Amino acid sequence: MLVEYAALALPLLALILLATRILWWLVARVWSKRKRRSWAGTAQLPLRTAVVLGSGGHTMEMLSLLKEVDQERYRCDFIMAQTDSSSLKKVQATRPDLAKDLTRFHVIPRSREVGQSWSSSLLTTAQAFLACLGLVWELNPQVLLVNGPGTCFPVVAAVLLFELIAFRRVSLIFVESVCRVKSLSMSGKLIYPFADAFLVHWPELVERYAKAQYLGILF
Repeated sequence: MLVEYAALALPLLALILLATRILWWLVARVWSKRKRRSWAGTAQLPLRTAVVLGSGGHTMEMLSLLKEVDQERYRCDFIMAQTDSSSLKKVQATRPDLAKDLTRFHVIPRSREVGQSWSSSLLTTAQAFLACLGLVWELNPQVLLVNGPGTCFPVVAAVLLFELIAFRRVSLIFVESVCRVKSLSMSGKLIYPFADAFLVHWPELVERYAKAQYLGILF
């Protein structure tokens, strides 16, 4: 009888612990109105930083942000889509010092091609997410910097998953596109609840989104 009770109680206890962990994580990252306690200031430098590169305008805006990156504070690894043939060249042209070590550039399957149907995007996004699991585990970033390309979604999901189940704390920084003056992009709306820092270029967005931080035009 005791063995039977134990067989029932252990799975139930495991479910309770899992539910408690998920609830605690959601409260800490999503629902808490207080700013999460910053630990980056006390972490050993340089901080392991993952930067997601997109294509087109997203890449150019990210490269403008990277002009100010201090290598003594941030050790950058770059993540881009397999079909992205331009981002590496643009980093080499803009910040050649960050592109000296090509092993810091990592490719993942593209989540969604331009014009691809949303139904087929589910499969390609799942493939990209699975690829990101191993990469994110290997990189173990302390900071994740994204500005909204589709490539960032599986990376963000993998980082948040490992924070949830493996207690790998990460600071998620989202920089909204300079084109968004009065409303957030779709990427911004999806990542907004989870971001530690959500930076915008226009004061109008601060009036609508409490978490948004207006620092002026960043580039």
